[in-house]
Amino acid sequence: MEEGFIAMEAPTREALAQKLKDTITLSDVAVTPIFSETWKTVHPAIDVLDGVAYVGVDLPCEVKDAKGRVKMREFHFLINSRRERILCHGEELGKFRLRLKHSVVRLPNRWSLESVKAWLDGKASVEPEALYIAVKTAFETYIEFEDSTVYDFLALWTIGSYFFHLFQSYPYLYIGGMKQVGKTKLLTVLSLLCHNAIFSNNISTASAFRLIQSGRCTLLMDETEKLSNPEREVDFRNMLFAGYKKGALVYRTHKDTLKPEPFEVYSPKALANIKGLEDVLEDRCIPIIMKRGKNLNIVNAEVPLNSPAWQEIRDMLYVFYLSHFNELSELSAYSEPSGEALKQRELELWHSILTLARFFDRYFSGLYQRILDFAVKKSKEKLVENLTETFDFLLVQTLASVVEKDGFYKVKAIRDALALNFDEPQKWLTTKWVGNALRRLGFTEKRRFGSGYEYFLAKDRFWIWRNV
Repeated sequence: MEEGFIAMEAPTREALAQKLKDTITLSDVAVTPIFSETWKTVHPAIDVLDGVAYVGVDLPCEVKDAKGRVKMREFHFLINSRRERILCHGEELGKFRLRLKHSVVRLPNRWSLESVKAWLDGKASVEPEALYIAVKTAFETYIEFEDSTVYDFLALWTIGSYFFHLFQSYPYLYIGGMKQVGKTKLLTVLSLLCHNAIFSNNISTASAFRLIQSGRCTLLMDETEKLSNPEREVDFRNMLFAGYKKGALVYRTHKDTLKPEPFEVYSPKALANIKGLEDVLEDRCIPIIMKRGKNLNIVNAEVPLNSPAWQEIRDMLYVFYLSHFNELSELSAYSEPSGEALKQRELELWHSILTLARFFDRYFSGLYQRILDFAVKKSKEKLVENLTETFDFLLVQTLASVVEKDGFYKVKAIRDALALNFDEPQKWLTTKWVGNALRRLGFTEKRRFGSGYEYFLAKDRFWIWRNV
């Protein structure tokens, strides 16, 4: 049977008569509308459908043709929680009444063939406690944080990259901080553990859209200020603004047909830079601000990209997903009550992480409360824009030394004073950036002075703001 056509069950006499009545005959084919939802669509990368979880993998196969000739070829299979393997071919999918939601995108297998075989043979299992410790330890080994709860959060966010499609939204991870604090190193560890992670600064917009839609990839972006490139900015901004919520679509115009195409852009995403994020995007992120580490054993430890340990942890993650998706799905229906500590918008952002924390709290008592407290802390930080070592914070420190009395201060002078915090010129540090930052901090009274502007800065108002 030709690939793409699906095997149909033999109809009854009555059904056949109705089918013939509804059939529209064209020159080379007969078209019959189907009004009942007898076919289910499943995502080729990772999905849950009717209480069954699926993971897509490419398996090497021996293919023998009618003449007995044998050749090796890779085929895409769906491995499910019932320990079945389903060839992603129209005829085979038809036996399960399935269709693929999107075309298969070829990615390197993240789940080892040995572990896939063990799962199918009923020999693979994983203890949730062991998985959590393995993921958390990976971050503790190579990244230094003063707050140990950050390791718990990163472990949950990483594990959640395999379950994100069960939730209505999934928060972006923003990694900030000055140069040489380990931002790229953290992204590297994430790239080795997260579901179908793609880590590239030079990825084209077309590739990013297709990989996220067809591969449900975790997108990792370093130095996101490079998105200021006008050719990439609009598409990436649209993707980032929409892609934290399930069902979000972004339309792009096909370069050849000039017709708009919808793309699903919902996926986990981690963004790292020095400059910070604009307000709209920041609302979709949970920020982790990094500082220079003090433990040289951790700071100087290089991430061994080829270590078999990464594959072992990923194998555990896939087995854990297929074994525990139902429990996480049930827990995701539970809604944490909103209150003064965590408003509804923040609860939406944190719901998936809190759900995962609730699950693992069975094995690590107190984890849920620690993550809830961490969420409240991050929410308060966001409220007052008190993100340590971001440029707004540096600007506040600069103003504290510059503003000696109430009056108008030149934007250029503030920029020059702020520039003293850096060892080398910063291209982003312009009078325009300073003006925008001052307005974000609540200083709006300005006047023209020569070729530039002056802002009125009240010392008392400044100190009140700083001590919020």
